[in-house]
Amino acid sequence: MRANISEIFYSVQGEGIFCGVRQLFIRFSGCNLNCYYCDTRYSERCMDYANSRELENPVSLDYIQNVVDSSKNIHSVSFTGGEPLLYANFIAGLEKTRAFYLESNMSLPEEARKLKHFDIIAGDLKVREALKAGYEEIYENTVKSFRILRDSESRVTFAKIVLPERFDVEDVLARAEGIADCVRCFVLQPVFGSDVRNILKLQEKMLELADTRVIPQVHKYLGVR
Repeated sequence: MRANISEIFYSVQGEGIFCGVRQLFIRFSGCNLNCYYCDTRYSERCMDYANSRELENPVSLDYIQNVVDSSKNIHSVSFTGGEPLLYANFIAGLEKTRAFYLESNMSLPEEARKLKHFDIIAGDLKVREALKAGYEEIYENTVKSFRILRDSESRVTFAKIVLPERFDVEDVLARAEGIADCVRCFVLQPVFGSDVRNILKLQEKMLELADTRVIPQVHKYLGVR
């Protein structure tokens, strides 16, 4: 099997409750959504910064397995994107020789079923203001995905909510309530550079629902990938 991969690199996790841990990042190309704040850039070729190589796409499963197996002193392997669930069959073909961490928009539940062996799920709960159309269907699929990949004794699952300066507090609360029993906590993540005062007000209300933390994109403040 092969997959289109944009980048392979080592860095620290800059989002969510595992901020600061060293990871191997495997960034897949392409996404099924079009969030207005998305800042991910793609390359037609795969830039393997971990091994100082440039590869033709699509990249083979064996190559990625070798990169995973040879990684040292990492907390986990982050499968990110884009949207890695678009490549769920490819990822499911990898032997898990390190802890596996999924960063997903959680909108593809049938693909999520293929990755139930993952150790950590950093799943997005999109707000209505992030998307141009089709929000209700995306939300329904998000709930399904969180139920499939719910938090458990063997898996840490948390929900990340990326928030612009303006959003509907009551709508966010209602959407969060729909997955509260599936996650260990919520992470409120400001769009980089935005005012966080409304987010702090939202946190106060959400703490009545579940553990809720405000964590910005730390890697951007550090100036790393």
